[in-house]
Amino acid sequence: MAGQITQPMVLIDPSKAHVHGNDAVQMNITAAMAVANTVKSTFGPSGLDKMLVDVAGDVTITNDGETILRKIAVEHPSAKTIVAVANTQEKEAGDGTTASVIFAGELLKRAGKLIGEGVHPTTIIAGYKLAEAKSHEILDGIATSVTADDRDLLCSIAATAMVGKAVACDTLAPLCVDAIQMIRNGTIDVFNDVMIRHSVGKRIEDTELIHGIVIDKSRVNDAMPKRVKGARIALLTSGIEYRKFGKMPGGKSKDKVKIHSADELQNLYDGEESAIRSDIDVLADIGVNVVFCAQSITESSQSYLVKRGIIGVARVKDADLEAISRATGATIISNIVDVEERDLGAAGLVEEKGAEDEELIYITDCTDPKTVSLVVHGGTEHVVEVIEGALNDALRVVADAVMDGTVVAGGGACEIELALRVRDYAATVGGKEQLAINAFAEALEEIPHALAENSGLDTTNMVTALKSKHIAGAGAAFGIDIYNGEIVDMYAHGVIEPFRVKNQLLKSATDATTMILRVDDVLASERKELTPAPGQAPHDYDRF
Repeated sequence: MAGQITQPMVLIDPSKAHVHGNDAVQMNITAAMAVANTVKSTFGPSGLDKMLVDVAGDVTITNDGETILRKIAVEHPSAKTIVAVANTQEKEAGDGTTASVIFAGELLKRAGKLIGEGVHPTTIIAGYKLAEAKSHEILDGIATSVTADDRDLLCSIAATAMVGKAVACDTLAPLCVDAIQMIRNGTIDVFNDVMIRHSVGKRIEDTELIHGIVIDKSRVNDAMPKRVKGARIALLTSGIEYRKFGKMPGGKSKDKVKIHSADELQNLYDGEESAIRSDIDVLADIGVNVVFCAQSITESSQSYLVKRGIIGVARVKDADLEAISRATGATIISNIVDVEERDLGAAGLVEEKGAEDEELIYITDCTDPKTVSLVVHGGTEHVVEVIEGALNDALRVVADAVMDGTVVAGGGACEIELALRVRDYAATVGGKEQLAINAFAEALEEIPHALAENSGLDTTNMVTALKSKHIAGAGAAFGIDIYNGEIVDMYAHGVIEPFRVKNQLLKSATDATTMILRVDDVLASERKELTPAPGQAPHDYDRF
């Protein structure tokens, strides 16, 4: 209409950064690849470590991909998606985090090249999904069965998970297998059924498996017995202490007590002390000789426990109380006055071990312990922490193998077999999807490539020789012997991984990649530094 004034329509807040189209896709791919490249050099037994220093100055030295990515505080949204790949891999399989991140990064790298050549992201996603489905099918066909009683094979799986992360694998791997076999009863819950404790000062080879519970506590009083046979155990979520003014046992309120003279105050104290003495006498009379409390045990209470020959352990974590309950059959009681004989647990031996400031309480010879403990020894705290991380990975992969009953060859054997067969499959698929399927196969080849590179081998020669061995029909189990630079049978050399690790790697990496490729618009608000109002402390803003 003549004379009509046309005003611009503002759809997007101009204060927000806006990236769209291929620029958004390439930006996301670049950020995700940066994360993958961060951990690539840590992959494999010969992978290098990263030193992480936090704001408090605490140092972590590790080559575990999930630990590194969790601690480096990634900011970019797409990069966080790759971090989530490692988290998911760790949660579902317990190992293979670095390989999954490398694979995701390579999928994105090759997708970026295809987009630059004019292939639409939707076509790439469709091709990747077809390749993933075919990979799962192939993986099922090359997996090998394993039973919970195949100790040698399970030890090889545990050692494969630990090599490069810890020394003394020959000593530690059998301990992990023994631990899983002890708690094997349908579903295996490694986090709750295997407790790992530290003890600094001995050799790594002195690490021990205890068929029972070990807690990181000591007796509250050195005059208490250090060792009790035929233990009768009481578990309390409260403490053994004077009852507070205005409170009854269990925390219920009552009228306040008014004190008018020193004698009345003394009578009150005498009454409280008499009550504590009576409570401890009741415990001793029903046979208690060990008591674990979630709260404190006062000095006067300690003296009465000493007189009755009872070991007292205070400020025990709730998770430890629950573990002791499972192992000994004890019922966790909220208040000392409610303990009855039927609530007590039993153990053949309760003993305190260790040097000063390194004491541990051992609860062993239980009738049917549903929990076992690994006491990790090492020369320094850092060494012990590294060994603990390696043991966690080994326990998880052995549990995976026992529950699933299937394993595959390591050393790049599985990935190169998948890559070759997926490439053959691509030839049977029409359209541009076959370009993405081939890219998927190339990304799989990057895992043995990184393994050879981090081991100081000639990557081109090793990967070419590995392909030739598989193409010649030698078998899907041939992989890279990083120590001798040869292509050998991984089963014969004990380099074996759980089926679940490889299966989850394919799922997590492909899902994360397709999610990132679907994003073609990025809107980001400008980040503003908040300043405190007058009179307001700066730390009040930390939560924002």
